[in-house]
Amino acid sequence: MTERLNFYRSLLGAFLALVSFWIILFPALTVAQNKPEEKDEFAFFEEGDKNPKKAAGKPLATPSAMPAAASPALSPEQKIEKLKADIRKSPQNAPLIMDLARELYNQGQYDKTTALLWKHVDKIDRQSILLLAKSHEKRKEAPDMVRAVNLLLSKNEKDFEAHTLMGTAHQLDKKSKEAIESFKSAIEANPQYEPAYLGLIDLYEKREPPNLYELRILYQDMVQNIGSRSVYLLKLCEINTLDGTFEAGIRSCNEAIIKDPKKADAYVYLGLSQKGMGEEGKADKTFQKTATKFPSSEFALYQYGKSLEDHKNFLEAMKVYKKATEANDKAARSWLGLATSSFEVRKYDVSLIAYKNACRLDKKTAVAFRRATTLLRNQKNSDWVRQFENSSDNCTF
Repeated sequence: MTERLNFYRSLLGAFLALVSFWIILFPALTVAQNKPEEKDEFAFFEEGDKNPKKAAGKPLATPSAMPAAASPALSPEQKIEKLKADIRKSPQNAPLIMDLARELYNQGQYDKTTALLWKHVDKIDRQSILLLAKSHEKRKEAPDMVRAVNLLLSKNEKDFEAHTLMGTAHQLDKKSKEAIESFKSAIEANPQYEPAYLGLIDLYEKREPPNLYELRILYQDMVQNIGSRSVYLLKLCEINTLDGTFEAGIRSCNEAIIKDPKKADAYVYLGLSQKGMGEEGKADKTFQKTATKFPSSEFALYQYGKSLEDHKNFLEAMKVYKKATEANDKAARSWLGLATSSFEVRKYDVSLIAYKNACRLDKKTAVAFRRATTLLRNQKNSDWVRQFENSSDNCTF
């Protein structure tokens, strides 16, 4: 009897132990099964990738596949994947994060660059914040660009690169006044920083008409602060000529020619400034020499042709204009010059083709086209009137 009682006690104890084990194990299994998948460090900017293979990039070379002498260079995609793997192991490693951002930027993945840098904005250095702003610039995101630049200016209000990027952001946002102030602040902080000048130049050139006064001052400052570069001298030569300051134009054009004698435009503007000063003979010689020296320059050939046309030498002007259209068949002014000069020597077939091409490139030439048609009508030249009328009407509409 005692033995049977002990057996039942043992059996009951085993049953209770089994029940206790199941009560403990079952919730743990349930939690493990229902536990959400832990997101990867980079899931925040890769969730949009539809193709897992594309997101993963090319597989890295394995040690067994590498030659014994040297490891093969990694492709940009492989570099990105390797940096991701390194960051997963060391998620607080700021230099690795910044290296990855640069790789993403270089590959044109600006959305991922901004996502990565904003996520780690408290860890990254100044260069990476500049990269963040430039990435937003690439995406035309002016407000986010301003946010990034303000991080730099809050640390250094004389950061000329930051002021320049702020000017660019305002320019993207069509806030010209604010953009001008930002670019000027950059120049005040660093008078030798060319991008700030170029930002201002772009704004003044886009005005209608261009602000030649401000442009002249800017290029003069660039010559003084950065150096007498040929491109600055050539722009001064052009601006002075177009603005009618011909004496300064002759001086700056000669300086540009001395600095770089292989630029046709400097000689052409020199001739125009000489003409503006009333030195017709000098100007004609300059135009002729320039056209001979630069036979592939449409600008030089056009201006020489115009000089010949002004002196009523229509036959020679026609020949020179024809060369100009061959140098650049997209130049409406040279086609118009060919049209008017050939019309004067009654080469109506050449003139009609030239007028059509000029009109196709610039509708403003329709005025000259209609004037030629009226002359033919007044001359009662029935052979050509209808052809010119039809084409000039098409040009107008």
